[in-house]
Amino acid sequence: IIGHENDPDIDIKSVAYKYGITIDFNEKSIEELKSIPDHVLETEKKDRVDLTDEIIFTIDGDDTKDIDDAISLTKEKDKYILGVHIADVSYYVKPGTALYNDAYERGTSSYLADTVIPMLPHELSNGICSLNPNVERLAISVKMTFDNNGKVVDYDIFQSIIKRRKQMTYKNVNEILMNNTIPEGYEEFSEILINMHELSTIIRNRLIKNGYIEFDIPEVKIIQDKNGKCIDVIKREQKEAEMLIEDFMIATNEVVATHIYNMGLPFIYRVHGIPKSEKIVDFLNLLKLLNINVNTRNIDTSSRGMQRILKDIKDSDSSKILASMLLRSMQKAVYSDNNIGHFGLGLANYTHFTSPIRRYEDG
Repeated sequence: IIGHENDPDIDIKSVAYKYGITIDFNEKSIEELKSIPDHVLETEKKDRVDLTDEIIFTIDGDDTKDIDDAISLTKEKDKYILGVHIADVSYYVKPGTALYNDAYERGTSSYLADTVIPMLPHELSNGICSLNPNVERLAISVKMTFDNNGKVVDYDIFQSIIKRRKQMTYKNVNEILMNNTIPEGYEEFSEILINMHELSTIIRNRLIKNGYIEFDIPEVKIIQDKNGKCIDVIKREQKEAEMLIEDFMIATNEVVATHIYNMGLPFIYRVHGIPKSEKIVDFLNLLKLLNINVNTRNIDTSSRGMQRILKDIKDSDSSKILASMLLRSMQKAVYSDNNIGHFGLGLANYTHFTSPIRRYEDG
């Protein structure tokens, strides 16, 4: 029995239990929470780099509460020094504890309509682990120096203490980047955001040049009323601010993966294999049936080959559907200790590091 049939959230609970998603945390985890402070203690600052004076902020959706990544930037002549600061969840969630075991069992937070079933209790996911504004938080910081071609020429990874200045939203940042309008409260950050946009564009152009595949498949968002009833389904926009954060997180994940790979240590990578040629042949045959010409004579399963196919179908009335079908023709990205690279991103080394509040692997 999980509730009354007329309870507003009973459908969400039913789906969660059907797919083995645990809603409640066990008593041992709840007990362990009592020993975790709700603020950073003085004793916890030892041996950490103090970045509380730096201009650090976050950019997220309007309703985001579990915030695990913050950013900063300084520009020196033709170089950009990007800081990506990730919540140090592993400091609070130790191996062998009930909280750790609960997170392991869940694997990720689960997002069902407008409901989040967190991987970690709210006291952690929305509290001490979340990079909330104007409070000190423990973080793992990655400082990367980019040249004007988007190449990382130097980096450092270290434990830090941060205090972010502002919780920005994608909507307001897009007003600055796309409409040249500065929302109230964003005045002191506008120049930094413009420089970040410059760097984001440089990083993305370099990714595309190296084989990054842009599928441009729209996501959807379900709109519900106060009773949990679906009243609309809208397209989730991927604009400049969203792409900026994506570019910075990809860059950070690549740097961390490369750092560990070069050290020769065991590690969990996010890998994506080369597509099987027969799958691509089937897709190209479908395009022929639809009278869509593809500018390729041989079967090219390289990332640049996929880029050319996407370019050739771009003007088709069915481009979104075809792009989705091409994506399904490729292999799925998986976690592995065997680093075969990430085909879809065109990267030799890649991992998941930037979302430790909602993904177990990142912690």
